This record gives sequence, structure tokens and C-alpha cells, in this order.
Amino acid sequence: MDVKMCISHFEKREKDPSCVGENFSTVQHLSVTDADAGMRIDRFLHAHWPGMPYSLIHRLLRTGQVRVNSGRARGGVRLAVGDAVRLPPVRLEEPDDHPRNRPFPPDSWVRAVRERIVWRDETLLVLNKAEGMAVHSGSGTTWGAVDAVRRLLEWEESLLRPELCHRLDKDTSGCLLLALTPVAVREMAAAFRTGTVEKEYLALVRGHPQPDEGLIDLPLTKGVVRSGERMVVSTDHGLAARTRYRVMTRFANASLVQVFLESGRTHQIRVHFQAIGHPLAGDHKYGDSAFDLRMRKTGLHRLFLHARRLSFPHPGTGERISVEAPLDDPLQRVLQNLHG
Repeated sequence: MDVKMCISHFEKREKDPSCVGENFSTVQHLSVTDADAGMRIDRFLHAHWPGMPYSLIHRLLRTGQVRVNSGRARGGVRLAVGDAVRLPPVRLEEPDDHPRNRPFPPDSWVRAVRERIVWRDETLLVLNKAEGMAVHSGSGTTWGAVDAVRRLLEWEESLLRPELCHRLDKDTSGCLLLALTPVAVREMAAAFRTGTVEKEYLALVRGHPQPDEGLIDLPLTKGVVRSGERMVVSTDHGLAARTRYRVMTRFANASLVQVFLESGRTHQIRVHFQAIGHPLAGDHKYGDSAFDLRMRKTGLHRLFLHARRLSFPHPGTGERISVEAPLDDPLQRVLQNLHG
């Protein structure tokens, strides 16, 4: 099956959701075109094989079943024009007890997600994702934000099937962009790949970064420590990662920082600020427990990292869209207590 046939499968599925269970029982070969050049392999597979959940894609990559130019493909590899991608036979059907085949997420989840939609049209939707909500199911998580949006569209009797354009950590709140049509999936994948999507975050960090505005340019890679796998700075083997920041407010022992990502590595903001000596408040993986204890006295019981704004070209009109997600009340109260 070539790329055009995969896209046709996506469009067929939108018109007839019953075809989601279709299986690819033989090896598939895809050739990377100009439109997909530079795309990460996992996003490429999801864009051209949309019925497959990310959890299965990552399992295929981890076990070496996906090949690029005859070599095993790792999850972070980016594709070039002409690359030959080999996909193993895959059964897209899932067992009856799989979460995706159950008649929920619960209605309360769906209603909560509906109330947190901050922007929507016929092709895209931006959700102010709540802290503690995963973006999709997998890794012990039964339901994610995308599942709740899919259920909401079912309530509306829509045949559209939303797809994630990017990710946020489970503990990060804020703007999450979903595409509602196959064209929007492709166009937004290209926009993220070429850097035309601007992402702004708010973070509360320990101490007072110097200077007030700066660029953190430190390569990142996966490392293994006693607490398990996590991202670490590595000038020898890491992937390029750049984070711009601007201090907005200084408190007695913390700072509210505006952050702009110039790359999209896993846990990039959290690792970068830890590396320069200013870990994020409430970060149990990369943070400072003594600092977190002080912050709990202000009412902070979560990671203080919020995706405040997304700016992107609309896939239909080319118009620049800017969407902002307000801070949830608990984070607002933390800032008020710090001011006091």
C-alpha cells in the first residue's frame, strides 16, 4: 500500500467508521515524499496509518519491526525524501476488553473536556487540557483527552475523528491542538515540522534566572538513573534543543517565567531549567524537593507548567491563528499567595 492508498484509507474511515478494524495482513512499503520530509517516524506512521494507536506504533519501533532503508528505525529518527519505510503486518483490531472498544470514557470526562475547548472550527480544535489528564490512552492510562474529544463528536453525531497534532505531558496543562480532517492532520504535521507553530508556556521556577531574558541551548538525550529513564543533557550524543525564556515576575525565592520552545524534545523545559539551576516548581522527576515543600505552603500541589498560547497557520486559509488558554484557578491562587 503506497502513501496515497493510506490517505484514502483515512478518508474512507471518516466516511465509514466501521472500517477502523481493517487489517494490514501483509508487509507494507511507503516512500517518503517532499510533504513528509523531516517528519519524525512515529508521526509519519500515525499520519499515514491513522487507525493505529500511538502505543502500538511505539511498541513496533521499540521492538525493531519498523525499517527505514532496511535498517531498524528508532523512535526519534527523522525521514528524508526517498526514504523507504517498511511496515510489518499489523492487526488493527483490538480485543473486546481494550479501552478503545468500551462505551466510554465516562460522560463526566466528556462534559469536562467540552467545557475546556477554547477554540474550534470545522478543521481544528484547541483544548485547554487539564493537569493530570493524559493526551491519549496507553502506559497504564485508560483514557486520554483525544478519547474524550472523539466521544464528544459522537455525541454530536459527527463522523470526524480527531487526531493529535502534538503532545503535552500528563502533568502539564494548557493548549492542546487536535486536527479534525485528514488534510488538517497533514498540514499541521508539516507546520510543526517546519517550525511555523509557536508555543508559549508559563513556568514557575526556583530562584531568579540570570539574565532576565536568555536562550538555553543544550542537547538532550535519554539517560537511565536510579529512578528510571529520564532525559539528560548530553553535548556528545544529544539532539539539539533550544529554549528561550523571559522572566515575568520575581518573587522572594521563585520566578514566573515565560518560555518559548524552538524545538520539541521530551521534557525539554523541565530538563533545561534544571540544568541551569532553576528547576520547575512541583516537578517530582527533575525538581527540588525542598523547594517544592516551600511551594506547597502557597497551595501548589502540581507541576507549575502551563502551555499558555499556540500560534499557527490555518491549514485551510493560511491565516495566522493565535489561541490562549488561561491559567486554572489553583495556579492563579499560587501566584496571588506568592505576591502576598
